[in-house]
Amino acid sequence: MQQLLVGDHGMVFYIEPEDALKLIEVLGGEEARRVAALLMENPEVSDMEIAEMLQMDIKQVRKVLHRLLELSLVTYVVSYDKENARRVFRWRIHTDQLVSSVRGQVVRIVERLKMIKDFYSQNQVYWCGKNTCRKLDFSSAVDHFFKCPTCGGQLEPFDPRELLEAVDEKIEQLQRFLR
Repeated sequence: MQQLLVGDHGMVFYIEPEDALKLIEVLGGEEARRVAALLMENPEVSDMEIAEMLQMDIKQVRKVLHRLLELSLVTYVVSYDKENARRVFRWRIHTDQLVSSVRGQVVRIVERLKMIKDFYSQNQVYWCGKNTCRKLDFSSAVDHFFKCPTCGGQLEPFDPRELLEAVDEKIEQLQRFLR
C-alpha cells in the first residue's frame, strides 16, 4: 500500500497505511482496524461482503461501521438491489479525516483529565487503599461512615499530590501534541 494523504487545519501529512490502521485501532478497537484494512484494499464494499470476507457477525460489522462513521472515517453510498428488494450500503474509508478524529479524541481526553484534576484539587478524598476500590469525596465517605462500600475497609484521607502531578504531566504532553 502507498502512503496516505491526511489533512488537518490546512496542513497535509503523509502517513503509512499501517500507522493509519494503528490510529484507527486506538479510536475504534481491533475490529475497526480489521474493517478499515479491508476497506483500504476494497473500497465500495457492502456490510454483507465485509462480514463474509472477515468472517464476522453482520451485526458486529455494522456496529463497527457506525462507530467509524461517527468518527467521520467512513462514508457510504446507498443503492437498491431490485433482485433482493433491499437497500445496499457500500462503504468507503476516508483516512483524510484521521488526524481530525485523533485530535478530537485527544481534546476530549484533555478535558476529562482537567475534570479529574479539578475534582481532586477541590475535594477532600478518602480511600481504603485497595486498587479495586474507588475513592470517595468527603460527603460520600460520611454517608458510608468512613467504611469502603466495596470491601468494607476503613477509609483514610487520600493525598492526591502524586496523582495531580501525573495528570498535569499528561495534560502538558497531550497539549504539546495538539499544537
